[in-house]
Amino acid sequence: MGIDRGLIEEARDIKETIRKIERTEEEICDIVRTHLKEFPLFDESHSVLAHKISDDKFWIGFRSANHRIPDGTTHFDINIEKSSCYLLYIEVVESERGKGHGKKLYHIIEDFAKALGCQNVQLTPSGWTSSGRTRKEYMLSLGYRDKGDTVEKIL
Repeated sequence: MGIDRGLIEEARDIKETIRKIERTEEEICDIVRTHLKEFPLFDESHSVLAHKISDDKFWIGFRSANHRIPDGTTHFDINIEKSSCYLLYIEVVESERGKGHGKKLYHIIEDFAKALGCQNVQLTPSGWTSSGRTRKEYMLSLGYRDKGDTVEKIL
């Protein structure tokens, strides 16, 4: 009888998933901040928060100013659930739109989602970009695939 390599690999995957789920809110914030340092509009004074919702679900938020209501800020809200990242909301402050910051922020979110163990990013695109394209058209141009009401990018 040989060793079932598939079972060994599955056990490794389960162990890695458990390790990622056990991350603390502080560790998650540190990972997000590390990635946000690549964002031209990021400053260490900006708010990065994480809250554990359940054993396998975290909310992560970013605000470029310490406002409870994000008007006038660059910000995002996401949920990390199991191996998926759900982008709930993202916005670049109006004065900085059309300069490539949104595209950069999407890529940073994808990078830290992958670092947190996510296999995909999903969102429900709505509205328009500053260039006049629909948000869905914009997301498709960033490599997301159309899934009806949502779009998804495999990481």
